[in-house]
Amino acid sequence: MKLIKFVLVLVIFSSTFYGCMRCQNNIIFTSKFVESFLGPYNFTMNDSLGNKTAEGLLRPKIFEDPDISGYFKIDSLYNDRFNSMLGKGGNFFGTLDEKSKKCFINMNPRIADNNIFLRLDVKENELDGTWERSTMRGVIEKGTFKAIKIKDQ
Repeated sequence: MKLIKFVLVLVIFSSTFYGCMRCQNNIIFTSKFVESFLGPYNFTMNDSLGNKTAEGLLRPKIFEDPDISGYFKIDSLYNDRFNSMLGKGGNFFGTLDEKSKKCFINMNPRIADNNIFLRLDVKENELDGTWERSTMRGVIEKGTFKAIKIKDQ
């Protein structure tokens, strides 16, 4: 009976120690710039003629230098051609360059031949840049992208 208690205590102690050591390696320090970048934005996509293509919410959530990830939600889709790529929303992946204050986002990372890429300048409370629809034939459509940070309520 004492042997079983000893083994049980040893297993619990070992598990706790191993878990704490793993946590120590996962500490991520972020800059004020990254902290201000993370959070929800309302966005608008316009085509090259200035017509609205889509409106919705963009939410960068995780930063692991230089990679970012998060999700987006489409509130209004004004061009049915984008329904198959954007749908009601999904996850995105990309990179954030703190030095140049630029961001690249792939809004459809699970498909290799039909993507929406965002190339953005990160400003104080907004993301401003371009989007392009890329297929096997290359870029076939493009336009502007603007996102405004949602203030904490």
